[in-house]
Amino acid sequence: MDPLHSAEFASDRYFEKLRRLNDSNEIANSPSSGPAAAAVAATATSTVTAPAEPPLLEGPTFTLPLGRQRSHDSDNAPLTLRPSDQKKRSLGHDLTALRTQRRPTFSGSFGSLRSKVTVIHKATPVVQEDVLAEDPTTPHIFALQNLLLALPNELQAQVIAPLPIPTILTLRLVSKSFHTLITLNEASIARYHATNSLPAYALRLYPLPDPTAINLHYLCSIWHRLHVATKLSIMISAQATKEIFLRTTDALRLEFEPQHRRMRQRLVPLIFALFHFFETYRDLHVRHLAAGGTPIHLQPFTLNPLECQVMAMYDDRTLLKVHQVFPLVMSSFSRRLRPPSYAGRVERSFKGYLKDRPAAEVYSTIVSVGGLRQAQRFWETKGYNSRRAAVDIWYGFITRNPVEPPPKSKMSIITHLGRKKPNAAVDATSSETTAGHNSTSCNEWFCVKPACQNSRRRHSTDNLVFHSSLSAGPPMSPLPRDQLRLILPDLQHLSNIWCHTAEALILERKIVERAQDIKRTHQVFLELIRDDGTDGLDDWSPAIPSQTVNTEGQEGMDASGGVSD
Repeated sequence: MDPLHSAEFASDRYFEKLRRLNDSNEIANSPSSGPAAAAVAATATSTVTAPAEPPLLEGPTFTLPLGRQRSHDSDNAPLTLRPSDQKKRSLGHDLTALRTQRRPTFSGSFGSLRSKVTVIHKATPVVQEDVLAEDPTTPHIFALQNLLLALPNELQAQVIAPLPIPTILTLRLVSKSFHTLITLNEASIARYHATNSLPAYALRLYPLPDPTAINLHYLCSIWHRLHVATKLSIMISAQATKEIFLRTTDALRLEFEPQHRRMRQRLVPLIFALFHFFETYRDLHVRHLAAGGTPIHLQPFTLNPLECQVMAMYDDRTLLKVHQVFPLVMSSFSRRLRPPSYAGRVERSFKGYLKDRPAAEVYSTIVSVGGLRQAQRFWETKGYNSRRAAVDIWYGFITRNPVEPPPKSKMSIITHLGRKKPNAAVDATSSETTAGHNSTSCNEWFCVKPACQNSRRRHSTDNLVFHSSLSAGPPMSPLPRDQLRLILPDLQHLSNIWCHTAEALILERKIVERAQDIKRTHQVFLELIRDDGTDGLDDWSPAIPSQTVNTEGQEGMDASGGVSD
């Protein structure tokens, strides 16, 4: 007879003993263990010796007694994953098996055996599925560019269109995606600003083209003209405040600020009209000469026919106001190019002002060929010597003549006590290097300097970056050499530009009864600073009532959303 402690593997006695062992373990681990449980255990032990037939197992499977199984209702908290483990599992890599293995040590056979047993019998941690879920409180970070480019094309255009014009032009430089987005939607962007941003007087002088032809070039060209008009109005007002109204201290200028603001705002549309006059006159003049017409200086006329064509575009009020302000603008620009001291030759030698004002043909060339934009560039140049040198360099480049050297001082003995004389000017092409002009750092729109012209690359016509609508260039862009050879010999004297024709047309249209009724310069200044409660905006009311045009503060000055500097 077999002993009681032995049982054949997978026999009925084996399963009976296994069942009893599991029952005893459950009773010992149950919380209600006590005298009653002990009695039950004793009864169960006493029944072991009784020869009873073991019942059959209900299930067809069995488990080896490797240890107590972990119950789901245990009080122990479930294992949690570290953030690094959670990140690895979220990427689809289950590295649990690799983490449980340890490299066996070779310190002894027991160490190697212990490592193997640990690998085999180490329980796999139970990971709950909700641990892998993302935390809803974690903020999601999305790029603004991706959010904008994910919108439909129509919504993208509506988001970009209300932005200021300089912001839209800067946005084209962010990436190729934004450049393509603005280029493909430039018609809708230009129509929005033409309706909501441009002032009425600009639309009267430059009417809206066909809706399909409105693009960024039309919009930026008007903004460019407004920018120049605004800059010149600011500089003319500052000069008049200091030299005409004698507000030389900060306290006096602060007291004069309301009059200064009104003068600055009222000059903007008038200078804008002058920009239109010089631009249109130069275009008509070049086309007339290119078609084989008789030069203007060879025609016997009382009224300049080209000027009459341009002034026919102006209504009576605009023609009168621009005619009254024209001498003021020209005299202010001429004053800017004069030496700042009239004390005499000795004091000029001490201060280094050795050059006199430019000749009259230089002034007429600047305004007739370069336009008001070129006049603004010279005005903004600081220092009289630098300003006169810039004028000489530009005029020498236009006429292809060597720039005249400064006159030699008769007071050569004492000139070393003053400022250093400017070096003798050289040829126009080589003077660019002397002036330190660099084509890589130049930010002028279509600069006329040879270095910038030679550095422009030729690109294919299917390139949207270099062949957009803005590649046509700014208003009054530099003329080619063949057109300069036509127009330079036919330029009028500065005193014959505008004044004679405009005054004759004003009297012919009977805008005023007599020539004495046209206001002179001092009367124009008083009219510009006069406080009539309007700022002069009633004269520039919208011509088309159906259009919504923002003219508050005269666009480009103080209006919100207007054309800024």
